[in-house]
Amino acid sequence: MSQTRSRAAFTACIAAGVLLLTLGVVTSRPDPEQAAIAAGAVPPRPPEPYERAVGSLREQSAALLSGDERAWLAAVAPPLHKRYRAMFRSLRALEVTRFDYEPGVGRPVGGDRSAVEFRVEIAYCLGTDMCPGRPGPHWQQPPRVEQRLILKPLGQRYVISTVTPASEPHPRHPAPWENGDLAVLRGSRVTLLAAPAERAHLARLLPVAEAAARADDRFAALMGTPQARYRIYLAGDPQWRSWYGGEENDWAVGLAVPLNMYATDVVLRMSKLEGDPQFLRVALQHELGHVVTLSGAYRADAAADTWLSEGIAEYIGWSPRTAARSLRRDSVRWQLRAAAPRSMVPVKPGPDAPDRAGDAFYGLSHFAVDCMAQRYGERKLFTFVRLVLTQDNEYDQAARDAYGVPFAVVDKACVSWIRSQVL
Repeated sequence: MSQTRSRAAFTACIAAGVLLLTLGVVTSRPDPEQAAIAAGAVPPRPPEPYERAVGSLREQSAALLSGDERAWLAAVAPPLHKRYRAMFRSLRALEVTRFDYEPGVGRPVGGDRSAVEFRVEIAYCLGTDMCPGRPGPHWQQPPRVEQRLILKPLGQRYVISTVTPASEPHPRHPAPWENGDLAVLRGSRVTLLAAPAERAHLARLLPVAEAAARADDRFAALMGTPQARYRIYLAGDPQWRSWYGGEENDWAVGLAVPLNMYATDVVLRMSKLEGDPQFLRVALQHELGHVVTLSGAYRADAAADTWLSEGIAEYIGWSPRTAARSLRRDSVRWQLRAAAPRSMVPVKPGPDAPDRAGDAFYGLSHFAVDCMAQRYGERKLFTFVRLVLTQDNEYDQAARDAYGVPFAVVDKACVSWIRSQVL
């Protein structure tokens, strides 16, 4: 009985093996259409509009990186040549090293079956600092801009015929180089880029910016964030309201815009910086101070830490002057007389606050940082700044690690020190 079962089971296994082998033969047969194409009997299927459009974008990206302006423009319909020529020249001046189109799902365009529309993200890198090539979370990746494109056939290729911003607002879009001409002037440490109406400022500003960059290089060494080159955009009021999402604060004169973990751009509002060479120098050192103190941060400057971010930028901006010798001292005195502070951490004014309130906030933040520098030394101050701004430590832990005392001790001592310096 047992032998009969074994023989039957063995026979069943053989039958199953034959069946599996037979099925394997059936599933491994080549696709008839592919076989015909390989044999040359049937021509290959022509690429779909989406595939041709994406291929055109890839060719355009390669042309940008190789410096071939003509090939770059070949992917663009003639009405957009002026815009894309300006984009090409701005990106080349910014030392672009990566420009990758990442297209979304293609959609047909009503009334034109040959056209294709899709949303794209452009991952880009400028210079050597922005994209070190390390794997990591989103904030460590190359910055991106978002666009919606329509491509249509023109001759033998697809070209960009329409470009519009992505529908969702974004705090770092549009980048200044995305739309419109930019005048460029390069120095040894900085690249200046100006809106057309502000190009007259370039020659005057370059030596001031170069001096500010050299001053900030010293603080970059304390932070461990050396910069290969600084990028500074000169904005008129229209650009101030639009570049990198626009700025609403009427009392602000400059912006430092973190693009990712390693790169921060600077935008200056030129209508607020005319006529006072000293304030221009301070503003430049201040904004470049953000570049060196936010480089490597795990997150953009959080609202809770704005006082420290602005205070250390003021410390750098006014250097070698102390807070007591800055031009903001009168506004600080006005603020302290209006309300006695319980902490050295000032409250940030709202976007509709008067200029003097903004001036006082910057001044009080400067005094708070200056107090820590004078009590514990500059090197320990920058350790505290690094622990808070780039490593996201709580104030108390950062104070214990940098100064050896709780933050409450530092805060109490500095409130008294600030009052003694101002009142």
